[in-house]
Amino acid sequence: MIVKPGELTGNIRREADVAIIGSGAGGGPIAKELAEAGYSVVVLEEGGYFTREDFDFRPGQAFMRLYRDAGQTATVGLPVIIVPQGKTVGGTTTVNSGTCLRVPRHVLKRWHLECGLRDLEEDELNLLYAALEEYLFVKRADPEVVGENNLLFLRTAEKLGYSGGFLPRNAKDCEGYGVCAYGCPSGAKQSVDVSFIPDAVRAGADVYTRCRVERIVVRGGKVTGVRGHFLDPRSGRRTFRMGVDAPVVVLAGGAFQTPSLLLHNRICLSSGRVGENLSIHPCGATMALMDEPLGNPRGIPQSAYVDDFAPEGIMLEGVTLPPAIMAMTLPWGGRRHAEAMCMYSRIGTFGSMISEHDSSGRVVAGPSARQPLAFYNMGRGDVERLKRSVLLMAEVWFAAGARRVYTPLEGFKELAGARDLGRLARTRLRRAGIYGLSAYHPMGTCAMGGDPHNSVVRSSGETWEVENLFICDASVLPTSLGVNPQLTIMALAVRAAGFIDDRLSEGSIDTRNASRLDRLRNRLRREKESTIVQ
Repeated sequence: MIVKPGELTGNIRREADVAIIGSGAGGGPIAKELAEAGYSVVVLEEGGYFTREDFDFRPGQAFMRLYRDAGQTATVGLPVIIVPQGKTVGGTTTVNSGTCLRVPRHVLKRWHLECGLRDLEEDELNLLYAALEEYLFVKRADPEVVGENNLLFLRTAEKLGYSGGFLPRNAKDCEGYGVCAYGCPSGAKQSVDVSFIPDAVRAGADVYTRCRVERIVVRGGKVTGVRGHFLDPRSGRRTFRMGVDAPVVVLAGGAFQTPSLLLHNRICLSSGRVGENLSIHPCGATMALMDEPLGNPRGIPQSAYVDDFAPEGIMLEGVTLPPAIMAMTLPWGGRRHAEAMCMYSRIGTFGSMISEHDSSGRVVAGPSARQPLAFYNMGRGDVERLKRSVLLMAEVWFAAGARRVYTPLEGFKELAGARDLGRLARTRLRRAGIYGLSAYHPMGTCAMGGDPHNSVVRSSGETWEVENLFICDASVLPTSLGVNPQLTIMALAVRAAGFIDDRLSEGSIDTRNASRLDRLRNRLRREKESTIVQ
């Protein structure tokens, strides 16, 4: 069942096999897998529970309901970067664009060589990816509903000789409303709130909403449960107490909240890596004034991509903006702003995502576990990559017939043609002169690895220091992925559920590890043989 604060009459104390903190891309799949395996599962979610009937096409309302800090969580450093995060049942999957990409092979090989994660095998991950893609109806975005904005950019990029295509998404019969980031009103997007969580509840899991976990209980080196409080939906103040006694706890609060909770509880800190190694995929953006209307905001916001520059750490991915969001994004005020908004229907948008090479970030304990501080500074090389991504997008827009291209760069808010592109290419950007940057994939702050001295968790997701405490969210990803991470988080979650199942059923992960991998390999071999026979 899903329990809301209004249904409570007093403090709650529960016993369960597994307590899961967070209901997003990590917590949801684990809840489903273990509940369906017959274990008693309790999920504790700090945000509220909303359904498609609550998604009303109003971005302002969605930011207040579905996002942490009303979508204005920001890093401290240069440049200032907004990092929107979901705070609702389903986590950020409820408010992302549904992109589902596998970990690039070169990234996985780096994890093998540099992080000691050789047992994170490619065949095993591919098996997990395939199962998830089938469950979530992952397929390439339908050209019929991607929107003219994305079609125009992609067609032009391909004419220029750049490789690209349509992104795979966890959507079933998408109608292209263009409001993925504010809750899918059609229910097409198979985010965790409409896929894993409902299946987990049907299998017997209990989900408590508006519940903030504040303490992880550890005795004798083993986790034994969690403690927290329910929150009043209007004031945010603490109300009734919540306690769950469980032999296994899964921490899946995200790359900001997870290390903050560990830091405030003073656990798993011996490696000195909790909160370190923050990666966020800084995102650039361009807007282009075209001659013809583009049908804004209809279309799938993130549906097309250009990956010709992925080896350099640059991915270009589509985006569409409703009027209210474009009004906040345009780089002007006053009459100039009003004039630009009058041309809303003719303004195209596209974004870039940077895989960091020399930037640095970390999360530290703030005044409370719910208010972590994230410090992040872009390195000189990543600033140059960001500039190059803007140049590439502007090149495509001008080739598509744009009259002007608007950017977030000081001195280059409006580009008029080749001369401005050349001037930008020759300019060394100041970090303080980059405005309006956002990032959507915080990760790495509780990195997994093969050495307890420089990592927080094992490849299984279990922490090195506290037995039966697992972490399964983007914080365990040891390096920048360079692609949207939700499918990889889900794959690692399903994998971790197997380890937890082993731990609960036989009391030891290590003794079952080899046989578990053998079972996966045998299953993969049978599937390959079946394909050959067909």
